[in-house]
Amino acid sequence: MNEPQAQTHTAEKSVSASGFVAASPHALYEYLRDPRNQAAVDGSGMIRAASADPGSEGEAVQGALDSEGQVFVMDMLWTDGTTKYQVENTVTRIGDDGIEWLVADYGNDPQGWRWGWLFETAEGGTSVTNYCDWSDITDPKVLEAKGFPVVDPEKIAVTVRNLQERFS
Repeated sequence: MNEPQAQTHTAEKSVSASGFVAASPHALYEYLRDPRNQAAVDGSGMIRAASADPGSEGEAVQGALDSEGQVFVMDMLWTDGTTKYQVENTVTRIGDDGIEWLVADYGNDPQGWRWGWLFETAEGGTSVTNYCDWSDITDPKVLEAKGFPVVDPEKIAVTVRNLQERFS
């Protein structure tokens, strides 16, 4: 069996990693639409768990996501390794072509950064890309406070490799 591999990509306002997964786009969608599985494959060490918290508006989804506009809450650990916090994520795209969400600090509106997965059918499986894009952030204070990129591209590559291993 081949070792899982992922290639990293860095642009001015985004980072990503891509690789091949021996599963259909639909199988990946079914797996990753459950926020608990996002935590299971996370290579950054920042996602602690999908939260049972109902969210600041009381409407957060528990379990699998299935439509745009849904909100889900994640328990997180900041890059300092000690600061625990929560984020509220709003789904902006979901389907067999991928999943994407806007990130907001708990109780706040999204400030312009998104995480997501892209799925593209390939022979014998799917080409996947996991990415963080902060090109819509307009407030320089947000950019400075968060220190983008928050996650090193190599840690995103670990996430892709973890997904590859899950479906190997």
